[in-house]
Amino acid sequence: MIKAVLVDDEKHSLATLAWKLEKFCPEVEVAAQFTDSHEALEYLRENPPGLVFLDIEMPRLNGFEILEEFGGQPPFEVIFTTAYDEFGIRAVKANALDYLLKPVQNQELKEAIEKYKRKAGKPMQVLFSNQKDSPPMPDRIALATKESIEFVAPEDIILCSSDSNYTMIHLTNGRKKLISKTLKDVEEWLAPFNFFRAHHSHLVNLQHIREYVRADGGYLLLSNKMTLPVARNRKDELLKMIKADH
Repeated sequence: MIKAVLVDDEKHSLATLAWKLEKFCPEVEVAAQFTDSHEALEYLRENPPGLVFLDIEMPRLNGFEILEEFGGQPPFEVIFTTAYDEFGIRAVKANALDYLLKPVQNQELKEAIEKYKRKAGKPMQVLFSNQKDSPPMPDRIALATKESIEFVAPEDIILCSSDSNYTMIHLTNGRKKLISKTLKDVEEWLAPFNFFRAHHSHLVNLQHIREYVRADGGYLLLSNKMTLPVARNRKDELLKMIKADH
């Protein structure tokens, strides 16, 4: 039997999902149901199941924020459920075990359970990329806000700039994403991906440096035509890294 927990702030959605699981997925045992996200979090910490059906849009704590409480590496698989087909949702589907749009379709529900069984219960590794352990290196980085979560390849990040307790991510497609993480946190995520702290306020992808200009104290010209100052005490290390990359 697959032990599952259902989390959704709408009672009728919980009842419908529980009924569908009983009828179409008899191998799933619903161990608990929650409409309160804080109560769900407390339960999941003490009684981690194999699988959690997790609504995204909830008051107090949304689905993403619940997972953040586990440091991005929850000891269970997650299937997101939501009524909103919002931006970045295909990326979410690619990284969570599955993503179900309400009203949940019977066939999609059965396929999600089959996917769980094929994966044999291995915990989700990288919904958020701030793990302190050493899981397999992810090929995408999660940029999470309260509105959405977007997964991007590290090579598509040009520059990360500090904005108080937030960080602005500059992407190759010209868009910017403000996330609620400090630049220090982001630097830890991106350390394996050839990023360099060229300035106390800026973390740059070495792949996107097009030119180092020695004038005016030294600055970088990036692939998106932005210029970036280089801290005096970082110049020698930066130049060594650039040389090594070429």
